[in-house]
Formats: sequence, C-alpha cells, structure tokens
Amino acid sequence: MNFKSKTNRINNESRAMLALRIIETVNKSGIQDAKVSNAFISLCDVNTRYQTAIEPGTAKQVSLSVADRYKQRSMLFVDIYDYLNGLQKSPDAEIKQAAIVLFEQMSKFGKNFSRYRIADQSLRFTRIIETMFMPEYVAALTKTLLTDKMSDLQQVHFDYEELYMGRGNTFATKVAPSSLSKELNDAIKLYVDEVNWMAIRTGDEAWLNLRINLQQRFDEVNVSSTRKQTESATEANTAVTV
Repeated sequence: MNFKSKTNRINNESRAMLALRIIETVNKSGIQDAKVSNAFISLCDVNTRYQTAIEPGTAKQVSLSVADRYKQRSMLFVDIYDYLNGLQKSPDAEIKQAAIVLFEQMSKFGKNFSRYRIADQSLRFTRIIETMFMPEYVAALTKTLLTDKMSDLQQVHFDYEELYMGRGNTFATKVAPSSLSKELNDAIKLYVDEVNWMAIRTGDEAWLNLRINLQQRFDEVNVSSTRKQTESATEANTAVTV
C-alpha cells in the first residue's frame, strides 16, 4: 500500500489525527523497540510541532479579546470625556475648575481617534493617561471623583496593548501547517516502512499485529474522508431536490 500517497490526499485535521492514532497504537503495542527507534522519535517530534501549527482556537480567541479591549477603551474614554465636559458647568466652583483643568488634557487630541492608525490611537491614549496621573492632576481627579474611572481606563489600555503585541508576536512565529505537511508525511512513511520491514524480517506476532493495526489507522482516516465527501454530496443533492 502507498501510505505516503494516502497521507498526501487527506486534509490537515485528518493528517493530524492519523499521526496521533499511529503514535497511540505504537505506545499500546507493547513493543519496546517500536517506541525507541529513531524513526518513531522523529515522528513524535514532527507530530508535536504539527499539532501546534493546526491549533485554531488560540488566535481567534486572542483576536476577540483584542477587539473587546479596543471597544472598552473607547467607551471608557468617551464616558470620561463627556462627564468632564458636562462637569465644567458645575455650580461648585472648585469642581468646575478641576473639570476645566482635566478636560483641557482629556480633549487635547479630540474625542474620537478611530480615523487614526491603530498605533497612533494607542500613542494618544498613552499620553493622555500618563498626563492625567501626573502629580499636579491628582487633586483634580479626586475632586471630580474620576480616580477609579481613570484607573479602569489605564488597565484596559494596558490589557489591550499586551494582547495586541502578544498576538503580533504569535502570528510572527506561528508555523503554517502546510510547511510541515511534507515533513509529517515523510515521517509517517518512514516509520510505517520500518514497521513493515521488522514484521517481515522477524515474523514476530507482535510486529505483524502492529503492522495490521497501523493499516487500520490509515483505513479509518480514508473511510472518514470518503464518508464526509459522500455525505456532503448527498446534502447538496437533497438541497437541490427540495
């Protein structure tokens, strides 16, 4: 059987499952030599890197978190901006003066930064937050009851920057599954060839059973793939006839 041809035809998820099933089958075979060969160790190494490469959940979740913090940051900023703007009309002279002082700093870049590039938006938020927490504005923050809200804005901005930079670092270092597919295919073929050779050379029942079980792992993936294509075709035909 042309095992390499079979692995070339399956998709990334099926290839990942095939590798996992092969490794599990070998570990359960009870054949110590099958688990310590260089070919098996190499297969395990490539598999580990491949499983990481096809992991879809992390990047999507981080992107959602980045978008959430971006929205929170804008909403908090606008809330504080509008609050200070209104507070400048306070009948309390001290509160009014404190609001005027703070609003001057809060509004130095305007109210809406969305038209600017992402990096420019972050720079404006950073400068405003740093300014508002300078010693000369502490009393005004206290007077206008804005200390906690500014702390919230500062934390959300910090969280956003951490997530945004972390996502960029992850994307920069993440390996595409396609770049590892050939390496995994070759590792699977090399190991299966080794098992076939050991089964023929030794005639040992354990090696013969391992060869049969590995054949079954390939058949399972192939049947699943074929069944999926058949079901998709059936669903399409049903949709047309309804």
